[in-house]
Amino acid sequence: MLKNELHERTWFFDLEWVPDAAGAKRLFDMPDETTELEGMREIWRRAGSTSENERPFVKYLFSRVVSIAFLSRNVVYKDGEKRIDFALHSLPKLPLNAPETEEAKIIERFLYYIGARCPQLVGFNSIEADLQVLIQRGMVNEISAPVFCSRPGKPWEGRDYFAKNENEWHLDLIKRFSYNAAMLPKLNEIARLCGFPGKIDVDGSQVVELWLQGDLAKIVEYNQIDTLNTYLVWLRFVYFAGRLPEEEYVTEQDEFRGFLETESQKAGKEYIRKFLDKWEI
Repeated sequence: MLKNELHERTWFFDLEWVPDAAGAKRLFDMPDETTELEGMREIWRRAGSTSENERPFVKYLFSRVVSIAFLSRNVVYKDGEKRIDFALHSLPKLPLNAPETEEAKIIERFLYYIGARCPQLVGFNSIEADLQVLIQRGMVNEISAPVFCSRPGKPWEGRDYFAKNENEWHLDLIKRFSYNAAMLPKLNEIARLCGFPGKIDVDGSQVVELWLQGDLAKIVEYNQIDTLNTYLVWLRFVYFAGRLPEEEYVTEQDEFRGFLETESQKAGKEYIRKFLDKWEI
């Protein structure tokens, strides 16, 4: 299932977005006094909203990025012994700082960090969704990301985040689960069935409402929780695929839990504590 050995630097990432009300005003020539909710409703209307489904899925082009979260997994060696270092990040950072919540800054910094660090990327439905949002909204926001966008002349000559087939620099876990769209699991489903916490207090259907209420911090927390679940599903997947022997698999899972225990003691990290409380080993 995997052609290559595990990378020593891997980022598990996820995006959250809402309909771009400001873009709707510009695109549909709506009056200046149009509210954010009115702009969103116009996007939903043009996407085919009905009384049964008032908020249908909208094109990625109309999806304003409000949060990007990523968990980094780095293999390090101390005194000749291998260990795994974890770090949990988000753009914007918590606690929130207003200038850092701008969509352009969120996308630009994330793509810059990827270009500078060159990690393997791991997501869940990230090739068809998250990557497309980054590209289209990056263009809308007049962002230049030459290092992130660079591709090798031949597949074996370097990293490539854009190749869809047999490319493990960008590993989309959902692509390994089924070729039949109707049979694809949701992240929460596979995480919970594997014994992991899954979603805690929020699911994707609540993101727009939280945004309209001004609760971006809650969205960022939810975003980070999804990256934790993505990592745990990946860990089970690479164990299944034979890329981690049982002893290393168990050790890494314990190290990750220890990392989360430390994170949960920090101010404002109660949501990490809730995640741990739902994870029974």
